[in-house]
Amino acid sequence: MSRAIVIYGSNTGNAEALAQSVASGFEEGGVEVTIKDVATAKGDDLASYDLVVLGSSTWDGLHDDFEDFYQKMAGLSLAGKKAAVFGPGDSANYPDTFCESVDILEERLKQCGADMVTAALKIDRPMGEEMDEAAKEEAKTWAVNIARAL
Repeated sequence: MSRAIVIYGSNTGNAEALAQSVASGFEEGGVEVTIKDVATAKGDDLASYDLVVLGSSTWDGLHDDFEDFYQKMAGLSLAGKKAAVFGPGDSANYPDTFCESVDILEERLKQCGADMVTAALKIDRPMGEEMDEAAKEEAKTWAVNIARAL
């Protein structure tokens, strides 16, 4: 059985809600999953997983909670690991930085040698609006599809 870790950073709870849906999708797809807030995650956590999934909202660039983790990732080798990234953003109010954290984290995973298994999932949600059921279902389906492809 494949093992995945989902690490998320969330200010308003939207990225966390998506992370829960992603974890649910992996479980449905037969993947053993661990979910962690990036504030408690360590780079060493990634070594024992087949799939590394990062999820982050965007607040003017890389999400603040991801800064330390992102810096520590610079020295990691994720060769042989599969990876994916997801996150919410607000394209109407922040068109120039829509889901910028997602792009930044995806690039770091590639720099670490990870194999990106799918396109990043970017959920467009107006600032301050809670994640709706349709968005949560989209995240779950995204994860189920990844699980089935492993």
